[in-house]
Amino acid sequence: MIADLRDERFGQNTLFSRRRSRRRPQPQGQYRLPDWVWGLAIGALVVIVGGGFFLIIGVRDSGGRPCDNELSRLPGVADATAEAFREEDLVLGQVIAYINQADFDNALASFYGEVHAFTHDIDADVRAADEEKAKLVCEAVIDLEELLESNSPGAMAAAAANLREELRDAAEVLGFPRPGG
Repeated sequence: MIADLRDERFGQNTLFSRRRSRRRPQPQGQYRLPDWVWGLAIGALVVIVGGGFFLIIGVRDSGGRPCDNELSRLPGVADATAEAFREEDLVLGQVIAYINQADFDNALASFYGEVHAFTHDIDADVRAADEEKAKLVCEAVIDLEELLESNSPGAMAAAAANLREELRDAAEVLGFPRPGG
């Protein structure tokens, strides 16, 4: 009977006792985060990085490029004519001159008038004639829109000149004479 009690106490002590582990003493003034906090932080990092990866892949594969679709029409000049292309070529020349003179206010005002509306309004006509040319014009418009906010004159002038060339090519695609010679 004594052996049975001893075995019973041994079982209770083993199963229900708190196990004391040795802890290394921490230097004074330092606090160690519990392991569950580190696990939670690493798990959150994995979720954020993994989610970001799938988000980027999803946007790229879902046609997230804005120039894959037609640009929205803006109020302004709606007809794509040889005269309209010549006029836009002249105004883009003025935009480039304003940028080169560091007159960004006039450059913005000149671009975000008839030129900007024209680039959006001709997209459907150019897209019907040559899809790739329409995408190039669209990308040039978006590049210039983004750079006009950057205050980088060299990059702005280059983007405006690129848009000018793309619009000249678009005029030829539509069967009009190339503006600007």
